Amino acid sequence: MKIQLLGKTHNRKNFTCEEDSLTEYIRKQVSQDIRKRLAICFVAIDNEQNVIGYYTLTSESLGRELIPEKYLKQVPKNYNAPVILLGRLARDITTKGTGLGEHLLLDALFRSYKLSNESIGAMAVVVDPINEKAFDFYRKYGFEQLPDSEKMFLPMKVIEQLI
Repeated sequence: MKIQLLGKTHNRKNFTCEEDSLTEYIRKQVSQDIRKRLAICFVAIDNEQNVIGYYTLTSESLGRELIPEKYLKQVPKNYNAPVILLGRLARDITTKGTGLGEHLLLDALFRSYKLSNESIGAMAVVVDPINEKAFDFYRKYGFEQLPDSEKMFLPMKVIEQLI
C-alpha cells in the first residue's frame, strides 16, 4: 500500500465506502475540484493501482469567533486564523478494520504539519465530520469541536506530538 497524489493511472471506479457521498466524490467530482484548484487529493493504492482510500486537503481560514479561547493569543486582532481543511477522508469497505483510516489521517496530519513549516502558514487542521461516527473518530485523535460549529480543530502544536 502506498499513498500518493491522485493520478490518471489510479483506478477509482471500484472504490466503495460506507458513505455514498464519499464514494461518489472520488468517482465523479474530485478531478474537477483538482482542476479548479479547490483541493488536492491523496490516495492509498494497492499493488494494482486500485484506490482503497483517500483524503483531500485545502486551505481555509477561520474567524476569531470560532477559535478556542486558549489559542486566541496566537491570532492577531482583525485576523482570521489560517488552517488546513481535511475536507474528506474515506477508506474502501474492503479495508474495514485494517487501520487504513488511521493511517490516512496520520498521513494527512504529517503533510499538513510539513506544509505549515515549509510552505504556508497554518495554525491547525480543521475537519467537518460527516456524521457522529466520523466525529468520534476525529475526537479520538485530539480534535476539539469549535464553539457554535460542527467543525473540529487540531492545532499544529498537538499534531507535532502525534507524528
